Amino acid sequence: MNESPIKIDPLLEPLLVEKSEEQADELVSQLITAHAEPVIKGVIRFKLRLNSYRETQRAEFDDIHQEAVLQLVAQLQRFRKLPEANPISDVRGMAAVIAHRTCARWMRRQFPERHAFKNRLHYLMTRQRGFAVWQDDDGKQVTGFEAWQEQKKRRAGLEIDRLPAHLRTLKTSKPQELAEAVAAIFNHLGGPVEFDELVSALATMVGISDQPVETLADDEESAPEHAAGEPHHGWRIEKKMFLQRLWEELQQLPLNQRAALLLNLKDASGSGCITLFPAIGIATVRQIAKALEITAERFAEVWNDLPLEDARIAELLGLTRQQVINARKSGRERLARRLKGFI
Repeated sequence: MNESPIKIDPLLEPLLVEKSEEQADELVSQLITAHAEPVIKGVIRFKLRLNSYRETQRAEFDDIHQEAVLQLVAQLQRFRKLPEANPISDVRGMAAVIAHRTCARWMRRQFPERHAFKNRLHYLMTRQRGFAVWQDDDGKQVTGFEAWQEQKKRRAGLEIDRLPAHLRTLKTSKPQELAEAVAAIFNHLGGPVEFDELVSALATMVGISDQPVETLADDEESAPEHAAGEPHHGWRIEKKMFLQRLWEELQQLPLNQRAALLLNLKDASGSGCITLFPAIGIATVRQIAKALEITAERFAEVWNDLPLEDARIAELLGLTRQQVINARKSGRERLARRLKGFI
């Protein structure tokens, strides 16, 4: 059986036909400026919560940005020389992954103690019987007792000052003592907690002074803002770019997965956010209805009720509630792989 041809991002096709090295370098420069740099800068801002417009952080932002761009240039050069051995099917996706990894290296350098502690805690939570780490409906990493995996994430944050006095002390981070402290906190909370919140609380207890670095998974309300309270223009552009990619990937999912996600699409606060697609010009209501393979009239009937509960979606699609839940889970896993680095 013949092997399928290697998929190449159409943006890179000019590099394969250009003979002049000088012109090829110019093409690479244009490609990075127009398509890769907005992605790289967006990942850096959101992943590390750096504001490139503050002088005190400009140097750090520029260092991370330059390192990511240099890595991408090297990858593009390898692609041009040996495209079959170094295929690139999505140059923007590759830029996002490179930026994500560059940020991770920076984070390890800047926050070595907390990073090491987080790794130890993650190992404990995934290996110790009775504990678990999983993703909630918003895609955030949460943790708790293994039996809690079907529960919703706690809305309130984990604040050390609100814990009983006997739970605020942790002399060492030895596995057994750490496990006992975690179990005591879970018993007090009575439900799952965001993994990063648990890391921050326990790190403070054992005296780790590294400051936590927020992740891309944080909700959009904490995005950089001007003094006037309006999100920065560059942030809005990056948000639209992400939503465009999300819409493209959603359309590639099987119908049941696509519908299970779209009809229950929520933001970090639990509010419906499918209206963002028509609001910022990504897709019209009629186009969303077409993606769901229902008439625009039928979709209009449920529009004001979005996001729909699983039982309602099941009725609309002719599925069982469990099939809807399974379809959404499969769709979310595929999106996580396809959008790695963007979320």
